[in-house]
Amino acid sequence: MLRFLLAVAGCFLLSDGMAQSSLLKIKFYCQATEGSANAVLHDLATYSKINIEYAPSSLDSTLIISLPAGETSLGAALNRTLAGQKVSIIERNNKIIIVAAGSPLEAAEKYVLYGFVQLENSLEPLPFASIRETSTGTLCQSNVFGFYSISLPSGKHALQVSFTGSSSRIVTIDLDKNRNLNLALSPAMLPEAKVEAGNMLKRDAGIKLDRYQSGIYSNMLGGTDPVRAVYLLPGNMESQESGGKLLVRGGDPGESLFLLDGNQVFNPAHLLGEVSILANTSIKSVQQYKNDFPARLSGGISSVTEINTKDGNMERWSGEGEAGINSLSFTLEGPLKKNRTAIMLSSRQSLGDVANHDLLAYDAAFSDTHIKATHIFNRNNKLQLSAYVGTDRLHLSQDNPEYLQKWNNRLFTVNWNHISGTRSFVNTTLNVSNYDNYIGLMYNVPDEYNKGAVFNNYSSGTRYEAKTQVELTISPHLQSRFGGRFEHNNIHSYNTLITYYFVEDLDSFSSGKRTLGFSDIMVYYENEIRIGANFLIRPGVHFNACNYDNYSYHAWQPRFFSSYRINESQQINLSYTQIGQLLHLVTSPYPGMNREVWIPGSKLLKPEESKMLNIGYQYKSRSKLHLTTDIYYKETNNVTGFTQTSNILFNNDSIEKKIMTGKASGYGAELMVEKKYNKWKTIFSYTLSWSWRQFDSIYNGSKQPYRYDRRHNLNLLIQYQPIKKLELSVLWHFNTGDWITLPSSVSFNPDITTPTNTPFRGPETNRLNCNASYYFDTGKIRHRVTTGIHAVNQSAMKYSTEIITAENKSYDITTSPNQLFKYSWYLTYNISF
Repeated sequence: MLRFLLAVAGCFLLSDGMAQSSLLKIKFYCQATEGSANAVLHDLATYSKINIEYAPSSLDSTLIISLPAGETSLGAALNRTLAGQKVSIIERNNKIIIVAAGSPLEAAEKYVLYGFVQLENSLEPLPFASIRETSTGTLCQSNVFGFYSISLPSGKHALQVSFTGSSSRIVTIDLDKNRNLNLALSPAMLPEAKVEAGNMLKRDAGIKLDRYQSGIYSNMLGGTDPVRAVYLLPGNMESQESGGKLLVRGGDPGESLFLLDGNQVFNPAHLLGEVSILANTSIKSVQQYKNDFPARLSGGISSVTEINTKDGNMERWSGEGEAGINSLSFTLEGPLKKNRTAIMLSSRQSLGDVANHDLLAYDAAFSDTHIKATHIFNRNNKLQLSAYVGTDRLHLSQDNPEYLQKWNNRLFTVNWNHISGTRSFVNTTLNVSNYDNYIGLMYNVPDEYNKGAVFNNYSSGTRYEAKTQVELTISPHLQSRFGGRFEHNNIHSYNTLITYYFVEDLDSFSSGKRTLGFSDIMVYYENEIRIGANFLIRPGVHFNACNYDNYSYHAWQPRFFSSYRINESQQINLSYTQIGQLLHLVTSPYPGMNREVWIPGSKLLKPEESKMLNIGYQYKSRSKLHLTTDIYYKETNNVTGFTQTSNILFNNDSIEKKIMTGKASGYGAELMVEKKYNKWKTIFSYTLSWSWRQFDSIYNGSKQPYRYDRRHNLNLLIQYQPIKKLELSVLWHFNTGDWITLPSSVSFNPDITTPTNTPFRGPETNRLNCNASYYFDTGKIRHRVTTGIHAVNQSAMKYSTEIITAENKSYDITTSPNQLFKYSWYLTYNISF
């Protein structure tokens, strides 16, 4: 009998305990409520119909609590209401008792919400989109592939999802387990509907541009060009001579790296830099790093620009086409199998020499084709294949008949995205990149000679790469990134043929071609640590090792970035970077001679190593004023250049003996201001900078201004929208002159060298561009007509060098501002569907 009574009592106690333990799991519909903890607890007791007892003195009544409307559990609601309070929750006699405690309430069980942020009706991943939990302010950002992972307590949550160029959206979710959820945003078609991120705490100092910022820059063909828009950023300049390359913070063109979907592009422009390598219709985002270099980056000690292209529309066929006076382009994308396999094809073609002849003062032709296929195996695995081919041919056939240049790029990429868990994302890539570069320089011969000499120079290279990157979101306050890379390069430095004509058949250079092959490996690791809501640090390390011609090199490169948000409008950031570059681009010291040689680091020419300190400040107000400023100082060892007396127009196997190494330093201040009014938008950027080089064999080893040393560089863009569908813009560039050095002459004999003339400061240059764009819709088709004038003011922005021979076959050299891009008018028509 006693055993029976004990069993009955035990069952009763057990059932009572189960009933009590289930109070926190009771589901109820919570009305939206906001107020002090006391007020919210009173509302929760009413909505859940559960008795909640507490002593008001045990709660901090100054905190304002906000709960969204929707079904939730009592435990989840209490945990959110009492988060951070020094209390504990007790269940007794079918009621909840809240008592004082010595430590804050333990957080509720947390789950992970993860997946991709995508564009509605296409499933296009959106990079750098923000996801914010509205009540707690917990924030995360999607990576470059659109993947996000955010850890939240169990219960009901309202998430605000936003992305530049899309409409912001609130997503409500009840989280009771880890969940894979793709978040979709609808595109914002009208400029005034665009959403911009607020003063988010900076995770890095990279500057982001995207194709949705229409009209920010129109190139000389009339097309919107977000890649070309990087020239508007402070610290970025364009070389004035005919090379037309990107110069960043006083560095040479070879110190700026361009990546197309993670694959290096050796010649990243058309028309000597005036047109980017890819049509705007296939570009998804552009990001440039120059103030700060995350640990994964290497290969460009001045800047790294990442161009990311669209995956292809997974749900329907769409496209864009553009026709202009000088070029035609189109992009077509759509599903081969809906929501599973998509393809994107983009192509652009100049209209030939005849169309360009009158407008550009020389014969020019270019083309590019980009194709990308994406296949989704399942929610956790996606494969992408992409290929790119771009070609250029430039022949100065009017004022300067002595110059011919041809170059091309060929790229192939295999990319695999893998979600390996709720908190981890892995991207693995195989890359092949190839380039060819031909330059022919014809000498002007006096009347007593009936033939001219042509220096025909040809170089090429192929790069093979395999790399993997891992992102691990450990908690809302800690994210780790690590990975590695193996790379092999085969570089064919210039072969030179001296003839009486241009040799455009590249097979003619096959004999005697020397291959410079080298391999390198890289590993990196970094942590992103959030300390509270307003402070972030990102320490990291990058390790690089290479081997070339019995020469081995390795280096540990520390990286550090931190940002602190002062208030809702202001924040500051600090970064320190050590970065190396294994491949030298040795550049002619003389303007107008596009004489560049790629050479790997060796015993004689050690890899470049740079150290940089950057301090930045940002102000972003609700009145649509955005101001950023940076000051920097950088030092670089093992910079290269041709020796003072070398014959730069001739190349042989002893090319390394013609190259010297030295030191470089640079410092400056950068300012960018963006102000928006109702119908007006103004962007102003200014750079004050100094760039120095020091070589033992030049000027007795004293420090001298570098070839691209410019004291002042200024850009001013003004946009006006008089009516809803019309945009007008004016863009003005101004910069002080380069530090120009000329050889006194160049001999026909490659073994004869000559001294250099005294350097001098070149003239100031400026350029004014005007643009007008009008769009209208007919059903689901959007039309855009763009017209404008390139180089209104006729100021010479480009110049070339002229070489004249004498009887002794020495070649006198002069420089004159031969304006390669004169006043030109453009008209384009764009259609998207």
